[in-house]
Amino acid sequence: MNKSLLLLIFISLIAAGAFSQDGSITNISVAQRTNGSGLVDVYFDLSGQGNSYFMNMKVSFDAGVNYSPITHSSLSGDTGPLAPGSGKHIIWDPTQEHPNRYSPQTKLMVIAYSVENTNSCPGAPNVFDYDGNYYNTVQIGDQCWMKENLNTTRDASGNNISRLCYNNSFENCELYGGLYNWSTVMNGSASSNGNPSGVQGICPNGWHVPSDPEWTELTDYLINTYNDITASNVGNKLKSCRQVSSPLGGDCSTSAHPRWDSNATYYGTNDFGFSALPGGYYSAGSNNYLGYHGYWWSSTKTGYFPWYFFIFYSGGGFFRDCGTIGNSADSFSVRCVKD
Repeated sequence: MNKSLLLLIFISLIAAGAFSQDGSITNISVAQRTNGSGLVDVYFDLSGQGNSYFMNMKVSFDAGVNYSPITHSSLSGDTGPLAPGSGKHIIWDPTQEHPNRYSPQTKLMVIAYSVENTNSCPGAPNVFDYDGNYYNTVQIGDQCWMKENLNTTRDASGNNISRLCYNNSFENCELYGGLYNWSTVMNGSASSNGNPSGVQGICPNGWHVPSDPEWTELTDYLINTYNDITASNVGNKLKSCRQVSSPLGGDCSTSAHPRWDSNATYYGTNDFGFSALPGGYYSAGSNNYLGYHGYWWSSTKTGYFPWYFFIFYSGGGFFRDCGTIGNSADSFSVRCVKD
């Protein structure tokens, strides 16, 4: 995920501290108005290699242990699309979701999502979930995919859903997306058996959870279209190139998350911009394989078990399975595909 994150610690809204993955948010000042409106003014400078960004914020009332989304409609001002520059200004109205709430351990997180035009779907509008998270898109064959894993705590109607963060780390959700069990992903819908276009589930409006045939369509298209792609290396073509000591070097070689663990043979080349990342999975009370394996749900169930797809850091394929670990209670990543 290409985004910048800044943590604002405030007691009576006093700012401090920051970290960044892509670009930089600096020179922060934060103040709550004293006119009784409760409005919060956030001023900052934005820099980075991207030409355009969307802004979002999240809030914690327990010193950053847990964060809650801030409804995008409660933000105004320089929320995007936004070019880098100084003197940016966002106004937050906390009374919409947190009226009369005060905590001396409150933190704000300001997030800048880089807008990537490369491989974006022609004519696809800007994609946001209900929490205000922004998603880049990628066109592969006849399909339009989100370029990042879903990371929402609410469905398209604003209802709360259960999201897990690897090792209970909010940062891991921001970097790799959330982990969801299959029932949560389906959001009350039945298996898409007989419906090759999947079901909306927890995806934003206009998008849906890919069915088993849609995942297979993705890999079949690549294998049947490009002479250098086979079942044994299609996963490498879909992996993000970000890897510890990638043979490709440059920006692809990084120890910073998100990234794949090192492998000199099965490294990602991200030929088509799908940017698959290894978010690991959660099963039976245990977190497993962050940085090593990526697992994604389909909306299709066979018998008791849903189909899922996965990529290993130590292999080049893109694999399909059901039931081995993927029972409905396990939690995997989610990618959405356009209707």
